[in-house]
Amino acid sequence: MNTRIASTVLFAACLTLPWGIQAAKDEASKPAGHPKTTEGELRYMGPPAGITAEQVPGPPEAPPMTRAEFERAKRIYFERCAGCHGALRKGATGKPLTPDITLKRGTEYLKTFITFGSPAGMPNWGTSRELTEEEIDIMARFLQHEPPSPPEYSLKAMKATWKVLVPPEKRPTRQMNKLNLKNLFAVTLRDAGKVALIDGDSKEIAAVIDTGYAVHISRLSASGRYLYTVGRDALVNMIDLWMDPPQTVATIKVGLEARSVETSKYKGWEDKYAIAGTYWPPQYVIMKGDTLEPLRVVSTRGMTVDTQEYHPEPRVAAIVASHQHPEFIVNVKETGWVL
Repeated sequence: MNTRIASTVLFAACLTLPWGIQAAKDEASKPAGHPKTTEGELRYMGPPAGITAEQVPGPPEAPPMTRAEFERAKRIYFERCAGCHGALRKGATGKPLTPDITLKRGTEYLKTFITFGSPAGMPNWGTSRELTEEEIDIMARFLQHEPPSPPEYSLKAMKATWKVLVPPEKRPTRQMNKLNLKNLFAVTLRDAGKVALIDGDSKEIAAVIDTGYAVHISRLSASGRYLYTVGRDALVNMIDLWMDPPQTVATIKVGLEARSVETSKYKGWEDKYAIAGTYWPPQYVIMKGDTLEPLRVVSTRGMTVDTQEYHPEPRVAAIVASHQHPEFIVNVKETGWVL
């Protein structure tokens, strides 16, 4: 019995000896560990890189910018450029301004183009003195960087901005001023972020009201009592024209950039709902007509009607309320849909 056990042990040792020798060789061939780095840390952090830091591929060789310059350029782009070239710079009414195009042009070319504009409709920002030489230089460099991705804007985010300044029950029950509301003009004071109400009878300014930046459209309610405005910064104002003087009674920010607002017009549904459409994010929101409380957000991202390609930034353009049906007609630019 002892002879059989001894033979078995000797046979097992012969089998394991080559594996043990090979394991020792493998261990000896391993690269030296990092000083003061435990095995657990090494496993967590991963093995050493096989290439040097200089070999790591980086972003395109865009001109350097400070953080302050970049933030300043983002603001200028939103105020002056995004409406035509798109929030993601992929082009819309204007041509795309992505780095694969702008880097090839270079800083000097871009500065010249921004300064003098083009016959195709590009404004002459420099010779018109809308932008300074410093701002044009900043923009020329900014356009060669990857466009920053704007954040999304959810129903929760909208509700955080929603304000009812005068509740419906505390508003006048009759017109308190002597304005002829059937002959009243709402005039956009673009850069001031205001709207001027002009009496059509006397041609005098009846009131100047703070609104969103560069109001794109002002729409009357079905009753003619309320005026709804939407700025390019997507701030919606609800103005009560019965008050003396007329003033904002509710506001809400529905996104980062917008162009359209409307209220329901169909008989029996007059002013029950309001709607606002945004360029960014590409969506529209349904609200209560008397308070602007947001109820539902609908995205417009989807496939184009012609080539059936997905588009990430289909902007909401005009919105019109139907007088024949309880419906809103929503025009979506890049996909070509009418919803």
